[in-house]
Amino acid sequence: MQWNRSLPNGTKDKLFKEASYSHQLESLVNQHFALRGYHRVETPLIEFEEVFQGMDQKATSRYRFFDEQGQIVVLRPDMTLPIGRVMSTTGIIPPVQLFYSGKVFRVNKGHSGEYNEQLQAGMELIGYTSLKAETECLMNAVSVSQKSGLNDFQIELGHASIYQTIVSELQLTTTEKAHFKWLLQSKNMPSMALFLDAYQTHPLYSFILKLPRLFGDWSIFDEVMALTDHPNILKAIAEMKELIQRVQQVYPKQVLTVDIGLVPEMKYYTGITFKGYADRSSDAYFSGGRYDNLLTEFSVASIAAVGLVFYLDRMYAIFNRQESNRPLEIATLIHFENDCLQVAESLIAKEEKSRLSLQETLSETIQYAEQWAIPRVLIVSDTGVEELLLVEEEG
Repeated sequence: MQWNRSLPNGTKDKLFKEASYSHQLESLVNQHFALRGYHRVETPLIEFEEVFQGMDQKATSRYRFFDEQGQIVVLRPDMTLPIGRVMSTTGIIPPVQLFYSGKVFRVNKGHSGEYNEQLQAGMELIGYTSLKAETECLMNAVSVSQKSGLNDFQIELGHASIYQTIVSELQLTTTEKAHFKWLLQSKNMPSMALFLDAYQTHPLYSFILKLPRLFGDWSIFDEVMALTDHPNILKAIAEMKELIQRVQQVYPKQVLTVDIGLVPEMKYYTGITFKGYADRSSDAYFSGGRYDNLLTEFSVASIAAVGLVFYLDRMYAIFNRQESNRPLEIATLIHFENDCLQVAESLIAKEEKSRLSLQETLSETIQYAEQWAIPRVLIVSDTGVEELLLVEEEG
């Protein structure tokens, strides 16, 4: 019987360094949230498709199949909505602070650079209406980033209600909404002017016309307030200003930028949104925001919610580009004679980044160490422990 040795599109095997470091990152995030007093939740990899109607994602971008009863089920493309389902069906009484980790599956377009199988870890604050919830998310975002070794990163803030207010005020059709969304995402000012030609007498005209360039440091807030007095927009600006001030109490040097025309990634966002970008990386390695209408997706009364998710595969890619931050490799290989196992085992506890050689002879151990660029070999015999350096020390 012949079988296909290739993998499905958008998937890959993780080997050695990548597999090890992905596991380390997931463990680091989980431990961080556990120590901060969060409760862990785990949801099934397979869910009914209806759970994910709150996403803008098209059904064709999900892995869909039928269960034995003929119902459509999917590999989860998102972690937040399953937690919303948990809250609506299990009787958990909010407020509650939750954390999770696991894989999500999304069918990405070819050449997008994204794998269809992605490892995530994050947190959900359910039942908290205060801006303290957004502050808590960003405190965790900065802390986890620093613990993982990322220091050169910036946080970009947006506010879903600004986009939603504009769409509502202009009474855009579905087609117009899609075009407007593209104009904002592409920062296309000339095309925006053409799009707004029919709205020149609208009170928000001047504000929307400049929206593609209203991003940068938070001094941009002054320009926004000079362009519009719409109460929803001013409230959004006030919330973002307050959040920045709170974060800077603890992290005064943290770079925070704002994008007034940011389009919310998920349609369930209702308030402040945020993304984290590392130096020389175009993809956000964390994101999140407020989604107070989360439970209405499950025919339950709305409840306040704020979440944060880390994209661990993207974090690995960032580290892999930064040689100094790559995961630590084995530094010492311990070769032992058969009657010296006890001593060899004791050395593993003492020698950082070490492991036993399972080769039968010393020459095979040395050959293996050279093959895997292990710089040091300890030889354990009846006469003691001998050190063999395969790479000369500098200096």
